[in-house]
Amino acid sequence: MMNWPVIVSASTLTLFVLAVSFYDFRERRIPNFLTFPAVLIGLALNLMLAGPGGLLFGLKGLGMGFLLLLIPYIVGGMKAGDVKFLMAIGAFVGPSNAIRSLLATVLCYPLFAAVAVIRERKVALTWLRFRRVFWSFLGFFVPALKLYADRIDSLDDKEIASVRTPFGVAIAVGTLIAYYTNFLR
Repeated sequence: MMNWPVIVSASTLTLFVLAVSFYDFRERRIPNFLTFPAVLIGLALNLMLAGPGGLLFGLKGLGMGFLLLLIPYIVGGMKAGDVKFLMAIGAFVGPSNAIRSLLATVLCYPLFAAVAVIRERKVALTWLRFRRVFWSFLGFFVPALKLYADRIDSLDDKEIASVRTPFGVAIAVGTLIAYYTNFLR
């Protein structure tokens, strides 16, 4: 016998992540009109599937999605829409699957970024900026390396924008991989 509530939940999650990824790809943002209803739907579906324990499961997933991307958001490496997107996913899949979704995302994202860098023909610029960030980071531990990072920075043309990639697309792909496979189980 088919478990219809589970099928409805999986289908809804899939449609949600696909809708967000298409929107993020086109508009380079993740709107609240997609994430907020998804949070409520994810929590309601878990409540229907497992009662109050299911609601708690969804709330823990929502909180885990928030905590996982809080620091990247605070330091400016992530937008609020990405955080809310992972929170909504967590409301559907719970805390451990929110972690799995983010891990799969982190493994997928470099491929998306590399394709975007190559497509926009900014390989040399991206490599220069990556090295600057890398040596600046190491400069916290070995101050002389900060001087090298400053020299690299002087070669950068600040007028040329960096490649921007929609992280929401990677979150969607990572979520679908984590949800529909045995990735990290």
